[in-house]
Amino acid sequence: MTSWLIDAVLVGALLVTSWRTGSMYKELKRLRSEENGFRQALEDADASINRAANAVVLLKSEGVRTLRALEERAAEAQELADRLDVLIESYEHRRVAPATAAPISHDNDAISRFASVPTAIR
Repeated sequence: MTSWLIDAVLVGALLVTSWRTGSMYKELKRLRSEENGFRQALEDADASINRAANAVVLLKSEGVRTLRALEERAAEAQELADRLDVLIESYEHRRVAPATAAPISHDNDAISRFASVPTAIR
């Protein structure tokens, strides 16, 4: 009778161990599949980060080129504004000049309309 009792306990322990081994096997299989998914997600994230880094580098270079072009245009605009100021001042000065000044010939071929503007500014 003792043998039957010991056999029953051992069979019960074997059944519990078999059940736990099966559940652990299923859990390991699930973890492996999740690991593959996690690995794929990390590879995708790495590729996305690399693409974003390349985009940032391209945007920076485009921004630098745009900034340089804007600086050149601003310098040109400032130069043109300075020239325009000189022309306006020259015009205003001639307009308010006394009437005793020598009359200017209106021969368009003989005198340029910028005749009173210094040559360096033209």
